[in-house]
Amino acid sequence: MEIKSSAFGIAVGIVVAAAFTICSLFVAVAPEATAEFIGYLLHINLTGLPRSISWANYFAGVIGLGIWTALWAAAAAQVYNRVVSK
Repeated sequence: MEIKSSAFGIAVGIVVAAAFTICSLFVAVAPEATAEFIGYLLHINLTGLPRSISWANYFAGVIGLGIWTALWAAAAAQVYNRVVSK
């Protein structure tokens, strides 16, 4: 079964952008609790890092990360299609 690379890339980009939005909302509402939770997940101390979120930072992050992830997902789909076709 072949994957349509562009559609897969766009779908993954949208999902990652939505996850980024949810994470940004948590940081905006409860920055200390979010840093502590993510620190537990990553096994690192994030308490000293600044967590400023502005609309410009949010839009740059969501668009940049969404596009970056979409490109990598599309590339992975193309590699998958080549591996499966052999």
